[in-house]
Amino acid sequence: MSDYYNAQAGGHFVFGPTYNSTNYVRAAIEGSLNGFHEVDVEAAQAVNGELAGKIAAITADGKVGLAGADGAGAVGLFREDLKDMVNASNNATFYFRGGEYHIAESRLGETIDKFTLGSYVTTDANGALVHTADATKAVGIVIENEVYPAGNMYRFAGEQMNGGKMLGILLKL
Repeated sequence: MSDYYNAQAGGHFVFGPTYNSTNYVRAAIEGSLNGFHEVDVEAAQAVNGELAGKIAAITADGKVGLAGADGAGAVGLFREDLKDMVNASNNATFYFRGGEYHIAESRLGETIDKFTLGSYVTTDANGALVHTADATKAVGIVIENEVYPAGNMYRFAGEQMNGGKMLGILLKL
């Protein structure tokens, strides 16, 4: 493997088609998973249960909610939406410790054209990714912009088949 893939702290390379966690999150290099925290249902419902592709934070009462502006409290990247939680357990699953992920444009806090290769991403007040010039507030780094996920079997099938455009990031948590 190249140094690029060896540099992913705690990541696991996914060979073949990209792992499709949901229609909104795909993993090319999968970091570690954490699914032991009860989700803050109220916070999730405030964003219509749309958690996948947003950044998670541990709330004061020990539940998992959304990271605040500028990455406040960020601990990982949500893998599923509220309705997708396994066995309706209300336990949120999120990626942490490195990894390469592709996030659907519909889950970003800005349009995908605002992100440039090599730039940093942080969060808005709803945990959605937005660009930043401040590396100290970054939760990730942009590695692909307006492309379909590397390795995805539908890579050349067009934007509609891929569920729209995706932003590729390296998670920096």
